[in-house]
Amino acid sequence: MSVTFSYLAETDYPVFTLGGSTADAARRLAASGCACAPVLDGERYLGMVHLSRLLEGRKGWPTVKEKLGEELLETVRSYRPGEQLFDNLISVAAAKCSVVPLADEDGRYEGVVSRKRILGFLAERIHSGEGGLTMEIEVPPTGAKLSEIIETIEKNDASILSFTSWTTGEGRIIFFRVATHDFFRLVRNMENYGYLIRYHSAFPNAGYDELREKALEFIHYMDM
Repeated sequence: MSVTFSYLAETDYPVFTLGGSTADAARRLAASGCACAPVLDGERYLGMVHLSRLLEGRKGWPTVKEKLGEELLETVRSYRPGEQLFDNLISVAAAKCSVVPLADEDGRYEGVVSRKRILGFLAERIHSGEGGLTMEIEVPPTGAKLSEIIETIEKNDASILSFTSWTTGEGRIIFFRVATHDFFRLVRNMENYGYLIRYHSAFPNAGYDELREKALEFIHYMDM
């Protein structure tokens, strides 16, 4: 299933109407803890109004007589509910507001998607919560076979929950979230195989693992 904006849409977020009371908009934004919200003309999305703009140059709330006009709005791109989320993450991250508006092809408002909800969704997809551990392996920009690294990890009784990679100035980082009953053994074996572990989560039983490592080193020394 393609992950579209509609999958994360929120329809209960504050929304205001062009020509409405600026005092009401400012108070509702402040009460809800929202920095900005969409403004509509009928059902059509027009732009975003920011609480900071409504309170700009004031010592108190706007007066009851003041109306929400287009001059108070900021033009913010809307996304169609059916657009693919991952294809638009960069532009969403660059948005000034913590939410982006959704509108259909005719400009009718369909709700918002918040960066908070997107971050939670991404955290779930990479298994960032309990039950997973992080291991980052640094490899040369070329020549490293991802399939071989995955095979090596799985040979050490570990399951790969998710992975991704990115390029740095010195090489390539491959990020893994893994599940294993012996994370200490997995990391040490990967190092013994010659992989450069750039980062790994703390060992679940750090004190015990350190003692075990010293014991293994001692046994190895005695065998020699």
